[in-house]
Amino acid sequence: MNRTSIDDYSGVRKTVLSWKGKKVLVVGDMILDEYIYGTTDRVSREAPVVIVRYDKSSWCPGGAANAATNVASLGGRAVAAGVTGRDDTADRLVEMLRSSGVNTGGIIAAEGRMTTSKTRVLAGDFHAQRQQIVRIDRENRSELTPSVEKRLLRAIERSMHRCGAVILSDYGQGVLTGGVAPAVIEMASASGIPVIADSRFGLARFRGITTATPNEVEAAEAAGIDPGSEEVLEKTGRKLMRILRSDSLLITRGRLGMALFRPRRKTLKVRVVGSPEATDVTGAGDTVASVIALTLAAGAGMPEAMLAANVAASIVVMKRGTAVTRPGEILSSLDSMMEGKGEGGSLG
Repeated sequence: MNRTSIDDYSGVRKTVLSWKGKKVLVVGDMILDEYIYGTTDRVSREAPVVIVRYDKSSWCPGGAANAATNVASLGGRAVAAGVTGRDDTADRLVEMLRSSGVNTGGIIAAEGRMTTSKTRVLAGDFHAQRQQIVRIDRENRSELTPSVEKRLLRAIERSMHRCGAVILSDYGQGVLTGGVAPAVIEMASASGIPVIADSRFGLARFRGITTATPNEVEAAEAAGIDPGSEEVLEKTGRKLMRILRSDSLLITRGRLGMALFRPRRKTLKVRVVGSPEATDVTGAGDTVASVIALTLAAGAGMPEAMLAANVAASIVVMKRGTAVTRPGEILSSLDSMMEGKGEGGSLG
């Protein structure tokens, strides 16, 4: 790899400023994340488990809803499209999205369907940092009924008007496992709108997209290859691009940075910026997908998008819980990098 200086990131400032007002449609699994905080000081007599003394609860958008919140927090115009149930969880989630500046006109409430939520219990001694001890998922993984799918596609078609990019955010909750994803890809392609796929479990299904943002394990699984060396990474990236028939592929690698694959071009790799030890990676993939979408919507290319995503992700992973970042934080991080307060990675 040919090492280059921190000056690679000099253009990221322009990229960040270009996001303002760009419209991004986020289609996928709308999830509500709940956090329950408590303290522990003894073990139960009933079973060998700690007793958690409840302190407080908090909620935030998760899954595709978090991706939409990221788009809005980064300065874009976010439109969320997905399916919820008709329950209190959906009401809370939709209200939180609206208060974050997300247009929820594409969210369909379906009778007889449960809104997905993930409850994390974090506990510890009174003066200790709270640690996650259990997660409770309330899920509905069944595919959409034909009537609900038809309603959703109509909402998506309306929402795609004057859209700069589309994110397909798949968390395995049934919204994108039927005919929705192919239809959205076809609609966007016909209008020349880039599509970014972020799929936790079924990336190989999203053929014909512009790009995808899997982590290294997700990419290897989609390509049918065991993750391993740099040579294996290269093989994985090239094979997955052929499967997806995509214009590019961005593989995130945690503390090892990111790798960008494009047809007939050398793989670009960038090292992680900031600390290689993350505090919490929850939602970092949503941040990366949102940055890529906004950058493509602004007319820039994938190398610029990767550098911006690398900085944004480095901020989010240092926050606890499902987090977002904002342009001001990214610009401040860039200023610190340019002042020589840390090596910002390499691109080769």
